Amino acid sequence: MSFQERLKLELTLTLGGQSFTIPGGQIKHFAVRLSSHGFTASVTFWTGLETDDASLFTHFQKPDLVKVKLSISGVYDLPDSPPDPLVVQGLARARRLGGTPHGSLEGTDRRFRRYTIEFADAAQVLWRQHRPTVLYTDKAMSDVLTGFKADAIQLNYDWDVLTAQQPLLCLGVGEDDAAASFYDFVCWYVDSRGGFWTYDSQQNEYTFSGSKPAGGQAASLGRPQVERVEVLLPPVIRHSVRVLNSFAEGATTDTVDQSQAVTGVQHDVLLRTPITADAEERKAIEETRLRVRQQQLRLVFGQFPTVAVYPGALLKLDKGGLWNPALKSAGDDYRVIELSLTGSALAPGPQEGLQESGAGYQAELDARLEQKSDPVPNLPAYQPPAYPIYVEGKMHSPGGEATDRIYLTLEDEKNSVSTYRVTVPLWNQTVSVPAEPIHFPGEFYFPPYKNSRALLALHFDRADIHRFLDWGETVRTPQDGQGDQLLLGKNKTSQTAFTHDYQDNKPVWQLARVSGNDTETVRMSEGALLLQTKEVQGTPTTTPTYDVTPQVETAKGDLSAGVTGAVGEATAAYRKSSTAVNTKISSATSETAAALEAAEGEVSSQVATARSTLQGALDGLSGRTAALSSAATDAKATLNGLL
Repeated sequence: MSFQERLKLELTLTLGGQSFTIPGGQIKHFAVRLSSHGFTASVTFWTGLETDDASLFTHFQKPDLVKVKLSISGVYDLPDSPPDPLVVQGLARARRLGGTPHGSLEGTDRRFRRYTIEFADAAQVLWRQHRPTVLYTDKAMSDVLTGFKADAIQLNYDWDVLTAQQPLLCLGVGEDDAAASFYDFVCWYVDSRGGFWTYDSQQNEYTFSGSKPAGGQAASLGRPQVERVEVLLPPVIRHSVRVLNSFAEGATTDTVDQSQAVTGVQHDVLLRTPITADAEERKAIEETRLRVRQQQLRLVFGQFPTVAVYPGALLKLDKGGLWNPALKSAGDDYRVIELSLTGSALAPGPQEGLQESGAGYQAELDARLEQKSDPVPNLPAYQPPAYPIYVEGKMHSPGGEATDRIYLTLEDEKNSVSTYRVTVPLWNQTVSVPAEPIHFPGEFYFPPYKNSRALLALHFDRADIHRFLDWGETVRTPQDGQGDQLLLGKNKTSQTAFTHDYQDNKPVWQLARVSGNDTETVRMSEGALLLQTKEVQGTPTTTPTYDVTPQVETAKGDLSAGVTGAVGEATAAYRKSSTAVNTKISSATSETAAALEAAEGEVSSQVATARSTLQGALDGLSGRTAALSSAATDAKATLNGLL
């Protein structure tokens, strides 16, 4: 449905630090698609004075970043306090330049120049090209987002999940997976943790929050401004969720129910964690995500609205107007979540209205609205980032010499979870990984030694050892002997070696212990068995020392693990209780709205019944009045006859 309307447009371009203001009359076409998380738009305009246009023409062709601000407002039938203009401001994504001649001056053609700019909100333009691969430790997600926001992106945080410090955060959206960008990562992060990401086009700000922004006072929208109304019934979630923890010592299955789920239809979330708080936290997140979307409205306008209509604005369908009384939304507050506006100038010629602030347009405008109490977030489609990514690290163990084969294992006393520490030289960060047998069964205990290279599997918020990458110093045997060796101990002056190799093509097995200048050897070869213990002359005697660094580091690690575990449990408990409270509030709100609607329907029914009864009584009284009037007329006639 299109309509003709005179609109006032203001367009500002900033290129190379210089601003250019384009009169609205020069704009011949525009298209804006706004949603609650961002926008895309395009605008086409003409210029006619080449001398005045020279600077814009020159800057427009440079690859500099182009900032675009477009303001659209109505002209007619405005209230005493007119609504704020519809404003979109972002960055150019594509540019086109053309022209048409309109004469010549001194033998040189003069041209009208046509400029077309496609632009979008800053986060969509910049973050879709941003593909970082970075590892952070002891950082909050808000710190990560702030570090990547650039000058054109303004962020607000109202979500405790973002401000909580995390032991590990890994962004893996680099070249390994060309499908996901940082923009996709942000959408995935918000969605996977049950949050909200909204964009305020009027203020050009993004907000991350734990609940949907409430909005301000709802504006009353009259029926004559709307050409058509459609009731949208979104698809209903028919599944429940099960959180499965496969940890063998305490396997659990927690079910998250929802009222519209069909028995036997479910989404399963699989975990493997010995920490109960982690499973409880994941269940709380799934509870926030398992929300049923309420019905929506699509309004097709027959004129430019006289109230503010943009994503985030609240509207009330005025019950005193001409809205269908059977329409459920009448009298309810609705939130605008999507807006589409296009306009083509009624005078498309390049020479018309060049210096005017407005023009007549053939326009189309429609908006999608949700109920104010709808708890479901509105996010764009996204590609989830691919995890894990793989990087090299070195096992961390304090104390001793750089070549000592010592190890460090930390244990959380509350949950008996053991971890190693691994330093990642690429980012100079040290992370914790589970201390597990990796590829060995439980009969073998071979903790990885200090500075040994390991390939780490980095997930978003955790890391695992994928495999080891090198042999220790002196562990490898010469190629000619085709030998195998197991080397135990701290270093070459304090160790025990098990060696099997071939000498003269015959197998030889040797057990050799070394402690400073003291050596013991057991050697079996063809027809010989050697048992030997001796002190090697000329070797300096090793002076025993006691390095307390490992104990100090272990104590620090245990304390840190304990604090982190306590914080994790407290956070999980808070989110669980917060989710329960929010769920009850949402349920109570929905129940209250349903009760009010039912009460309103009952009152309307009783009023209709009373009105019908009163009308019947009035109709009956009208009939009796007619009979009485007739009798009075007859009596009057009889009386006149007697006289």
